Amino acid sequence: MQELFWESQLRFIHDIFPPILIGTAVFLFLFAALFGFSLYRLYWLSRLGKEDFGWVQVWKAVTRPQIGKWSRQLGDIGTRLKTTLGVAFAHIRTLSEAYPGWMHFLIFWGALLLIGGKIVRLFSYTGEITDPPQAIWLYASLISEIGAMFIFIGGGLAIYRRYVLKPPRLDTKPDDTLILGWVFLILITGFMAKGFRIATSEVRPTDWAMWSPLGYAFSHLFLIFPGNLENYVLVWHRAIIHTATALVLAAYVFAGRSRLQHLWLAPINIFLRTLRRPKGALEPIDLEQAEKYGVSKIEDFSWKKLLDLEACVRCGRCQDNCPAWLSGKKLSPKKVIQDLKTHLHETYPTPFAIKPLENRRDMVTEAVTEEVLWDCTTCRACQQACPIYIEHVDKIVDMRRHLVLEESKFPETLQDALKGLGTRGHPWRGTKLTRTDWMKDLGVKTMAEGAGDIEFLYWVGCTAALDERNTKVAVAIAKILQAAGVNFAVLGEEESCCGDPARRSGDEYLFQTLCQRNIEVLKSYNVKKIMTACPHGLNTFRNEYPQFGGNFEVVHHTQVIADLIRQGKLKLDKLDGLAIAYHDSCYLGRYNDIYQEPREILEHTKGVRKVELSRCRERSFCCGAGGGHMWLEEPPDKRVNARRVEEVIQAKVDVVATACPYCLIMFEDALKAKNVEETIKARDISELVIEAAGLKEVPRASQE
Repeated sequence: MQELFWESQLRFIHDIFPPILIGTAVFLFLFAALFGFSLYRLYWLSRLGKEDFGWVQVWKAVTRPQIGKWSRQLGDIGTRLKTTLGVAFAHIRTLSEAYPGWMHFLIFWGALLLIGGKIVRLFSYTGEITDPPQAIWLYASLISEIGAMFIFIGGGLAIYRRYVLKPPRLDTKPDDTLILGWVFLILITGFMAKGFRIATSEVRPTDWAMWSPLGYAFSHLFLIFPGNLENYVLVWHRAIIHTATALVLAAYVFAGRSRLQHLWLAPINIFLRTLRRPKGALEPIDLEQAEKYGVSKIEDFSWKKLLDLEACVRCGRCQDNCPAWLSGKKLSPKKVIQDLKTHLHETYPTPFAIKPLENRRDMVTEAVTEEVLWDCTTCRACQQACPIYIEHVDKIVDMRRHLVLEESKFPETLQDALKGLGTRGHPWRGTKLTRTDWMKDLGVKTMAEGAGDIEFLYWVGCTAALDERNTKVAVAIAKILQAAGVNFAVLGEEESCCGDPARRSGDEYLFQTLCQRNIEVLKSYNVKKIMTACPHGLNTFRNEYPQFGGNFEVVHHTQVIADLIRQGKLKLDKLDGLAIAYHDSCYLGRYNDIYQEPREILEHTKGVRKVELSRCRERSFCCGAGGGHMWLEEPPDKRVNARRVEEVIQAKVDVVATACPYCLIMFEDALKAKNVEETIKARDISELVIEAAGLKEVPRASQE
């Protein structure tokens, strides 16, 4: 029976498929040309954008990784390959969200299995197919059908999500509907051809349902004509429709700007992501050599940043994680990228155009708008969520730099803070405290007094020294270090702002001025190691000062305290009955991957019930103070800290613990606004340690 079945099948296979195979091979030249067209578009981007590193340099770095500056810029080839393959095949970032992650996983692997099985069978046609066929042919058929099942399931999930659930982050365009319909048409016509071919056989072997379950199911849907000619015509008809549909889809994807181009744009973008500088560092401006400061035109971006625009598939994960967007502000990271992409295509409307349109929209004030740019807190939640490593924050800061340095445009309250940084060395206008008031009666030495052989310099920071509430944190840290026998010192009046507010606000000139001044002071005392309680200072010293010759070992106060506990130099007792939720600061967590030490400190505190907030660790929700927002006035109904405090209230805790002076201020303000300041307290980790260790607390410094 099986031999009779395959005798009838081989007649169709030998008569119909070779001509189709030959026709497809002819069109391969067209596909190669269209794919070359797509790749040349990438090369065009590399020539259009400001020079970063070009394709020739990339090739040299890949083939000769030990040679030249471009290799150093490209970075670790092994790391790039590992991440690219992990994201592409294992979906290591995509699966962080279950529904869309598994949906994409099924479609992607379904397509690989389907195409892989078809390729094996196509090569079988060039040789002799036995009767019955070789096992590899049968397994290839089964693999193809499993792949098709995956696509049907994943595609069904995609249709239900896009057209029924309709999550706000998805903006359905004609291209999305066209692709989904096209893919289903290819699958249906393929199984119609296969099912009809099976149905024309006079016998139905019992094992055929195993090797081609979908094709076998389709075979029951067709009526068979008594004459072979009609059956031949119908098989030809379905096979040609199936093949033509697939060929036209391929041509459409290669020639147009379809979202399916992410099949190769996304891996390229992941591979070429920024590794040559730490993720917490912005690209410096060479103030002496730069012809312009910041980015005001689309061609001012580096070609890699332009590639980001082309690679984006509008998945909306960045938008769903953006604290500004979720708080009701105009900023949507997804829309920023898409608006820039639209502006790119408007400015250079024809493929490979060399000159932009003369009458173009202003990119910063019209294509994106200033309001959107100043909404960003630079928290990096968007970049953490993006599956293909698009860099949103860098582009926003680049455009801020243009506004601040070229046009002197920035919010008025931020202007006062930046002015204070330039004249007083700190942004806290109106404070009556000095940088040493918090130290009174503590016996803390300054470097100028000759501190001797110290373990590290305690960089207090502007907020801990000059904000009345945060002086308690500075006192607590000093008493903890003294109790553990740590020899440390501070700069006192010689300390100045690290420059983070200036740099994130776009004032690169002011940042570099502060940075170079601080490096000079630190080197004059031969400082090797710095401890700070400010994650913004930590990030700046650790990741950005090396750009200007300031290479120091930098640690956070929670790391030092956790280490003292491990060494037995600090003993913690009980904080009975307290439910404590630790809030991950953006610049401590996402920027510098410090998640465990603050939790380890709470682990060693007896009697505490530890609660994780709904958004924690890498997914932590911003307090709303970064990117200069500590000094920006915002509408009460759109404040990020209010949104975060709502999550704290829902967690039903007594204390929200912080490890950042900005977070502490923002939490206390939001707790008061929500009228829960009596039931929920905001405390720095060091303040909890002081209480648990039984150390006498010193009152905060007074401004009176």
